[in-house]
Amino acid sequence: MRADRQRYGAEQQPRSRIVRHPWMRVRYLAMIVICGWAAVYFLHAERPQLKQLQAQSVELQNQLHRIQTQQQTLQKEKQQLNDPSYIEKYATEHQNLVLPNQVPFDLQPNGHTG
Repeated sequence: MRADRQRYGAEQQPRSRIVRHPWMRVRYLAMIVICGWAAVYFLHAERPQLKQLQAQSVELQNQLHRIQTQQQTLQKEKQQLNDPSYIEKYATEHQNLVLPNQVPFDLQPNGHTG
């Protein structure tokens, strides 16, 4: 019977149309305005701060790398300070100290008179 109705064009039910309340349009408009304001706020207020923080992060990473390199150097020097031959060499070169039974020599350039 239903197939007969469709074939002969008998009584077609009207499609239901969605009736939207006028306030729905206002809500959509408000939502668009808020999203637009958020985008403008991000571009003008938050993005410069984000770039500043990224630059600060890069600077701190560089500083961390320098400090780690310095720490490695200090660790090597600490290990060397436990070696008696290094201590002797350092004392001789930097403090002008000599071991007992050694004769210190101070070589001056030719033009220097003392």
